[in-house]
Amino acid sequence: MYDEKRGILSGTKRMFSCNQRSMRFWIFLMAFAIFSISISSQIFFGKEPCQLCLFTRYMFLLTAIVALSRIKILLPIVAFATVGCAFYHLGVESHWWSGPSGCVSELPTLSSVNDLDQIPAGKVYCDRANWIILGVSSTLWSFLFSMFLFWISSLSFVVNYYIEKLEDDD
Repeated sequence: MYDEKRGILSGTKRMFSCNQRSMRFWIFLMAFAIFSISISSQIFFGKEPCQLCLFTRYMFLLTAIVALSRIKILLPIVAFATVGCAFYHLGVESHWWSGPSGCVSELPTLSSVNDLDQIPAGKVYCDRANWIILGVSSTLWSFLFSMFLFWISSLSFVVNYYIEKLEDDD
């Protein structure tokens, strides 16, 4: 029912507080699925990750682990850090800014055909799209998924904060 003192949240208070654990579990499942997909793409499809891909991959794993913890404020913070890492990688790949020196594809100046051995073979660079999925680079997908996890974890935190505040007022 609608309560003048508590507003609209009173009707959903019990429902959402019961689902707070399941929301964090869904965040865990999504973050761990993204981590698992990135590992699987390397093992089964031979898609070698660059340095920034590896860093973003382990940020998703950290988000999954923190989702299982009881420290509620930590999840949106770690999810935001994952967004930052994915955005940095997207910027390097889109050439908005330069990346780490060992991760940028700067080819040496070749004076003859004999100098072709100077080009490193099999190296994965951060400023090139490594894998295109449905016409979109995997780096952009990573950024979009990290934004979604941040949005869900922040929304969950804020709603839970206000529900706990309502319970304290009782």
